[in-house]
Amino acid sequence: MVSLTNAELLAALTGRRRCAPSAEPPGLRFAFYGRMSTSSFQDVQTSRAWQRAVSDELIEGVGAVVVEFFDVGVSRRWSWADRPEAAALLAAAADPRREFDAVVVGECERAFHGDQFREVVSRLNTLGVEVWLPEAGGPVELGSPVHEALMVLLGAQAQSEVARVRQRVLAAMRAQAGLKGRFLGGRPPYGYRLADGGRHPNPVHGRWVRRVQVLVSDPATAPWVRWMFAERARGRTVASLARELNERGVPCPSGADPDRNAHRSG
Repeated sequence: MVSLTNAELLAALTGRRRCAPSAEPPGLRFAFYGRMSTSSFQDVQTSRAWQRAVSDELIEGVGAVVVEFFDVGVSRRWSWADRPEAAALLAAAADPRREFDAVVVGECERAFHGDQFREVVSRLNTLGVEVWLPEAGGPVELGSPVHEALMVLLGAQAQSEVARVRQRVLAAMRAQAGLKGRFLGGRPPYGYRLADGGRHPNPVHGRWVRRVQVLVSDPATAPWVRWMFAERARGRTVASLARELNERGVPCPSGADPDRNAHRSG
């Protein structure tokens, strides 16, 4: 059995790390902040490492990182108060006995969204803590017209990226479902059932012999879906349709697919 020190246990539980003390005075003492949104599709160690490497390059010759704050599994749209590690950083900055003089961020777009930057930097500056960004080439000066323009641009770019990714993903999902009948997760809609769609089209998934599932018309429920649409188009109310379906003994969605609706009684 491997025993952990208190510092190692804290890092394992929170993602926070305290760097080994240097024999030489490090100059400015920095707190590093980084973030990644998902741990399912990204490697935590790799993401932390490249963001930390960018930060170390920025502050080389000026100081050293003495403590790390790294959020995992939180969206950039979350406020800093709602991110565990970011909130811990703000709390540590407000402590008169804090162990750092400045904060260095691995990437602006990962740390801030929209107007968060101005709020966070103003708060830290009020506490006497500088914020260093790779995009600014050093400490950010809120009173500088150049830095003000840069922050507006970066904030808009971060918002644009979120919107662009959302649009791309939704458009791709619609195309896969509409053109190929691909099943993209969740419970199949009423009127459909799942069927094997063959080898996964993605070469990587295909090499792992993964297969896709597609939505096909369910012979038991699809006729009722067509009937509901036809009756609704004639002007009938939803309530009258529900009453007639109940009178005819037509199973509801959870009753028609009890295996995927175990949380419902019918």
